[in-house]
Parts: sequence; structure tokens; C-alpha cells
Amino acid sequence: MNQIWMRIFLIMIGGSIVKYLFASSLVWVGIDLAVLAVCYLTLKRYPFVDLKTSMLFLGGLTAVSVLTDLGIISGLIANVIILALLAWMMFGRNGNNGPKRPQNRHKWHK
Repeated sequence: MNQIWMRIFLIMIGGSIVKYLFASSLVWVGIDLAVLAVCYLTLKRYPFVDLKTSMLFLGGLTAVSVLTDLGIISGLIANVIILALLAWMMFGRNGNNGPKRPQNRHKWHK
């Protein structure tokens, strides 16, 4: 499971590095959306990942990044929102603090 998140982490870091090669904020938004799509395709390959929760988290990170790239919110506010997203992932999902096994996608995954 840690290998999956390491791949996602490297994809997101790679996207951030590529963003520094361009000066246009619209290109940055396109790169952010491309990174989100690659993360989705990566997570979709693993049947035991809770895809809905993972994509909600990654979508939230992408939304904050897009808003920051366009200059709608400042970097400080973006950092506070990202910390709130991390707190939600660690403490607030599903009403309990323990790990939750994702629901089986198909009837033959018993």
C-alpha cells in the first residue's frame, strides 16, 4: 500500500517540477489537471484502494493548487486548507480513526 502512495507522491512532485518550466498560469492549471488524471489512472489499477476517498483528497489538493496558481487565494491560506485536508484524512473520515478496508468492487473479491 505504501508503494502506491509513493508513486502518487512522485507524480505530484514531478508535476510541480514541470510547472517551474512554464511561466503561464493557465499552463500550470493544465499541468495540475494532468497530474490529477495520472493519479486517478494509477489508483484505478489497484482494487483495494478506496478510490472515492483518495480522489476526494487528491481533488481537494488539486483545487487548492489551481486556486493558488490563478492567484485567487494566497499561499498561506492554501497551506491552511491543505493542513485541514490532511486532518480530515487522518481524523475525520468514516466516523472512526482506524483503518477501513474498502468495499469490494466485484462480487468475486471476497
